[in-house]
Amino acid sequence: MWWLLAALVVALAVAIPLLVRASHRREWRDELASAEDEVAWFARGLIPQLRQLGSLAEVAGAWNLAESRVAAAEDRLTALAPSAPDEVVRDRALDLRDAVRAARGQIQALLQAGRQETMTQDLDAIAAHLDQVLRAGTPLD
Repeated sequence: MWWLLAALVVALAVAIPLLVRASHRREWRDELASAEDEVAWFARGLIPQLRQLGSLAEVAGAWNLAESRVAAAEDRLTALAPSAPDEVVRDRALDLRDAVRAARGQIQALLQAGRQETMTQDLDAIAAHLDQVLRAGTPLD
């Protein structure tokens, strides 16, 4: 009887940490998937909307309204990286973060340069790069 109880205790001692670790890993991956959704919105939703606007002034106004959401996605990816369950998904979070950071900088540069004539091509290039990084990701499960 004692050996059965000891085996049960050992099994629980092994199983509980594994279950907790799996739960944390699943929660982290859900957070990354949510952040990826925000990056996808930026690339496939916001930038095409900006592209549809007729002037840099309109783009600047729309960007001012949306930039905080983009910055929040970047911050979220930055915060996720150190707690990643493994190097592959950490690198994924950092790649996405870097792409968002670069895109934000490129949009700011576009607005500061005031190049109306290349606005749509510049926005297309920014969206294409973000989309490329999104598609380059490995499946999380």
